Amino acid sequence: MIDCIWCNEGNLNVGDKTWYGSKVIYKENGWFATLSPKTGGDPSIDFSIQLMPTKHLKYFSEIYEDKEFAKNYGIAFAKLTKAISKIIGDENDKIPIGTYGKCKHENEHIHIKLFPYRGKVGQPFTVDSSFEKKEVHKDSLGNEFVKMDPIKKVNLPEDRFDKLSNNFIELLK
Repeated sequence: MIDCIWCNEGNLNVGDKTWYGSKVIYKENGWFATLSPKTGGDPSIDFSIQLMPTKHLKYFSEIYEDKEFAKNYGIAFAKLTKAISKIIGDENDKIPIGTYGKCKHENEHIHIKLFPYRGKVGQPFTVDSSFEKKEVHKDSLGNEFVKMDPIKKVNLPEDRFDKLSNNFIELLK
């Protein structure tokens, strides 16, 4: 058995805080989501949510092994994006939602991050067609690179984090 922080977090209840300070905002049918206390965007308007399976999956393809579990992933993802749209709509104009999935190590628990896709976190990713349109620079050795704005995670104000987590919990019931 692997010691996995996300598997341990999967045992928490909605409203509980994780070791990291995230709050569980959704848990249903084998999936749970947490609101991060930090964001790579503007802490006054941005946030980040992480969606994970309660069982230890290492690869996204494993979701398909159980059709009901796969269906529940789609429902969880749809509920989260609907709630994010509602929250963003209440705070600002509607904007795109970015996602980032990760299974980069063979012993890592898969997780999908969802966030408002704007500002510095709205920069093109290497897999986006708009990334290849960025200006290409060369260093002194002739290596090519593109410039990106640095992204530094910052804490959400505590009162905003509490309000957001409570709003998400209510919307995701």
